[in-house]
Amino acid sequence: MYKNKDSINILICDDSVTNTLILSTFLNSEGYVNTTILNDPEQVSPTLSAGNYHCLFLDIEMPKMNGFQVMNEIIGNNIVDEFFPIIVMTGLQTPETRNRALAEGASDFITKPFDQTEALLRFENVMKIYFAYSYKSQANIKLTELTEQRTKELLIASEILIDRLAKAGEYKDSETGQHVLRVGQYAKVLAEALYFPSELCFLIEKSAPLHDLGKIGISDAILLKKGKLTVEEMEEMKEHTKIGANLLEGQDSLLIKMAASIALSHHENWDGSGYPYGLRGEAIPIEGRITAIADVFDALTTKRPYKDAWSIEKTVAEIKSLAGIKFDQNLVDLFLANLDKFESIRQDLADPIENQKVRVTG
Repeated sequence: MYKNKDSINILICDDSVTNTLILSTFLNSEGYVNTTILNDPEQVSPTLSAGNYHCLFLDIEMPKMNGFQVMNEIIGNNIVDEFFPIIVMTGLQTPETRNRALAEGASDFITKPFDQTEALLRFENVMKIYFAYSYKSQANIKLTELTEQRTKELLIASEILIDRLAKAGEYKDSETGQHVLRVGQYAKVLAEALYFPSELCFLIEKSAPLHDLGKIGISDAILLKKGKLTVEEMEEMKEHTKIGANLLEGQDSLLIKMAASIALSHHENWDGSGYPYGLRGEAIPIEGRITAIADVFDALTTKRPYKDAWSIEKTVAEIKSLAGIKFDQNLVDLFLANLDKFESIRQDLADPIENQKVRVTG
């Protein structure tokens, strides 16, 4: 057996006092000393609810409630689960009775008058299966808890990494101020407007701030240049998408994978005119399309050394004009429908000091 015999609690219910005493006495003689006898089937449910029982011996033919009704009550009301050992005792020899008993929750059955050796073997076999299942379930629960804890720890580690990388990017891109935080919030608004699952909205929100991480690999001469970039300089600037993706790729974390995708695709345009690969339409990852609108909205509404902040009206007109060209038309529609949320985020996360220095890529 999987437990000490004297630690197994057995409930016996039969309207016959003689039958319950015979079975209880026999089990006691075999070392199973914790037996409780009931002669009233209506007491099975409250007794099981109040105690820690491991098995029920249950008669089928009883007044008030028969054994089938008792099983329906204790299983249907979740007093016991479907794997709880129920050994049916019956004097009925028909296959219909046995099959019904098994179908309604019985683990096994013994025929009255029962053979003691057979009854013991059936009982112990049922208990072995039950405890094996119970221990496996406990192990699975523990494994699930450990997996959830490990997943939580990895997620926290990924969030910390994302935060540190975003801060590292600010050393080369200090003009953004609260830019990366706002972009993450804007991206979340659009993801929620698409009715994405909360987990996916979270990933997009936390990953979008790393969209320009690749600027770490771009020279200061280009990043800090106030005038228009030459063709050669613009080509080098475009490499920040690949650099960012390369810095982030190769990780199992969903958060890091999402950040890599955004870094690579947020400058792709709906009509295929973007970079680095000239992707078109639905071929552009949705997270990249979302971040593109979030990034441009923030860039246009924020003051830069080479331009004043645009008004909301002018910014909205510009984004609307680029629907189907630079941006996904559906996302532009959602942006317009949630403009009040964008404006609220813009105000709540406004740059405390307008000391921007670095060029925003287009």
